[in-house]
Amino acid sequence: MADAHCVDVLFVYTNVNGFHVDTYSFGIGYLSSVLKSNGFSAKLEVVNTIKDYRNVIRAVLRYRPKVVAFTAVSSQFVFVCDLAKAIRKVYGGLIVCGGVHPTIFPDCLYSAMYFDGIFIGESEFSFADFVSAVVNKGSYKDTDNFCYIYNGKLVRNKLRPRVKNLEELPFPDREIYRYQSIIDECDGTATVMTSRGCPFLCSYCANHAIARVYNEDRNLIRYNSVDRSIEEISRLKSWYKFSRLYFIDDLFILNNLWLDEFLSKYKQRFDIPFMCHIRPDVCTRDTLFKLKGAGCYSILLSVESANDHIRNVVMRRNITKEQLTNAFNWAREAGIDTLSVSIIGVPGDTENTILETIDFNKKMNPAVIGLNIYSPYEGTELGDYCREKGFLRAVDSRRFFDRAQSRLVLPTISNSALMKLYNNFHYLVYKDSAPLKLKNIIWGRRYKLLEDNILFGFLFRKFRKMKATRIIGRKIKQALAKVGG
Repeated sequence: MADAHCVDVLFVYTNVNGFHVDTYSFGIGYLSSVLKSNGFSAKLEVVNTIKDYRNVIRAVLRYRPKVVAFTAVSSQFVFVCDLAKAIRKVYGGLIVCGGVHPTIFPDCLYSAMYFDGIFIGESEFSFADFVSAVVNKGSYKDTDNFCYIYNGKLVRNKLRPRVKNLEELPFPDREIYRYQSIIDECDGTATVMTSRGCPFLCSYCANHAIARVYNEDRNLIRYNSVDRSIEEISRLKSWYKFSRLYFIDDLFILNNLWLDEFLSKYKQRFDIPFMCHIRPDVCTRDTLFKLKGAGCYSILLSVESANDHIRNVVMRRNITKEQLTNAFNWAREAGIDTLSVSIIGVPGDTENTILETIDFNKKMNPAVIGLNIYSPYEGTELGDYCREKGFLRAVDSRRFFDRAQSRLVLPTISNSALMKLYNNFHYLVYKDSAPLKLKNIIWGRRYKLLEDNILFGFLFRKFRKMKATRIIGRKIKQALAKVGG
């Protein structure tokens, strides 16, 4: 265990040029809670910009951690490697990395010379064993799930089975984050994850690749018990102030028996509106009305592509247009808002297939649209296909915005045409049916431009934290006019 002047583990979470706001990582939360339940100490640094690198270095020198632990998805690995190099220049402690990218592409360690090793798979208990060995000066290289380079070759230790009973894990550690601030920045929304896994085999997603790591056909779903999930929400309510919940499970509605029991107990105990993800082919009209009755105000529906070939052959979604349409219509009947998510720029996409997706969203008229440009993640079926076909183009990863730019050169659509459709997607969906919604989206983009502007960014952030009164809003509009807004 660490002395008064250091910690055992410093976690580092990067989100540079990321597609989501500074939010809570359940991966780090569970790792930290298992460590702390075993008597070890942990701190966290969140990196949202390259300027935040200095904060990590300061934290390393302040806490003198036995282990610096990163987590990474593919788009963040370049920043993780940069930070590992910077840390290695000033500090001699162990540096490791886990997460989706090392799990499905362990060969990444060959190009990550400043790491002592990586963890693959679910590693809460393995990582605690690793830290224990480090702190007690034992043989940490023998730890399950750990990989390292020896004589130029990748050594992969035994993979510990995944936790079948999620209740063996303590509740995820939220205190390691500034969690109340995260809730406030997310409009009063707290997040809960009641399950792990997704058994579907979408070609662009990591789930099938994770299953392959465990020599399994599918990444089978595991649930916390209903009572355990209710207890976690109750604890959240006693510790933090929030007005909404977001269940971020990939498949919140898959198990009908679990869902019925959960919704029944949830509405008895809480009066908290919530949103969740649904998959249209396992959704019924009755399901949506039950969700509404328990307090569901919004659902996330992954359309991905409205073109049947792109959606079901290229992406392997195996969802019919009728199932998609029914889900939107049933949600509207139940009085639940819809958040439609689409991906464009996959192999085979053309201007016409993307316009088909735009037209479908226009007909469904969702309350919110989420739009991503496809990113070919290493180790996934579709990502590996892109590499085999030579579709990847050279990009400066440090200046690249994941899911807002394309890493591909496709024979079926030019990058300029793709970006034009990406930039005009919301306009084309809402221009006729919802002009007021479109106006709000445009103003939101203008605010973002203002925030990014060097001259006005600092003032804008201060204004936002002060809850932006009418006077502030007027000043923002004046500033926008000056910068051509």
